[in-house]
Amino acid sequence: VDYEDIYTEGITKITDVDIRYAKALDAKIKLFASSIRENDQVHAMVAPVMIKSNHPLFSVNDVFNGILVRGNVIGDVMFYGSGAGKLPTASAVVADIVDAAKHIGKNIWTIWSSKKLELTDINQVKQRFFIRIKGDAPQVKEQVGKLFGETEEVTAEDVSGEYAFITQTISEKNLKENISNLKDVLSIIRVRF
Repeated sequence: VDYEDIYTEGITKITDVDIRYAKALDAKIKLFASSIRENDQVHAMVAPVMIKSNHPLFSVNDVFNGILVRGNVIGDVMFYGSGAGKLPTASAVVADIVDAAKHIGKNIWTIWSSKKLELTDINQVKQRFFIRIKGDAPQVKEQVGKLFGETEEVTAEDVSGEYAFITQTISEKNLKENISNLKDVLSIIRVRF
């Protein structure tokens, strides 16, 4: 795929209040790059995601990276190791130089296809979302119920004047439509639990 086709959302909108809610849920917010194939369709995105402590990538911190591969036969397989800092970076560069030197003048077969893979429209992707809305909880809760149906209310210590909840699985398109009918949305984070 062309990297320009991948939906990207950074961490600049994540606040300390979002982190307080995550802690209340025994969760963390991590920046995920994900690619998922479902029914001959592939979607890819880079965005903050809230995961619980039982998720395999929960404990990947600091200069470490983790890659979780979920196969239909093999199940979950995880690759974990240093991914930042001067020594891991130097090691990767040296390994690439050695590999290139070993294969001077040779074509190396790869499984990459020259045909561009078309990604599914991000609006069709379905998942759950954590949403915070400014306002009085009872009033906002009623409006949220009309738009999203059944939701899971979330509270955090020392947070008031807002209502937070987790949706059922919905499409990005439905999320956008529902959010457009709400005032003062403070935060939206994808959820993987």
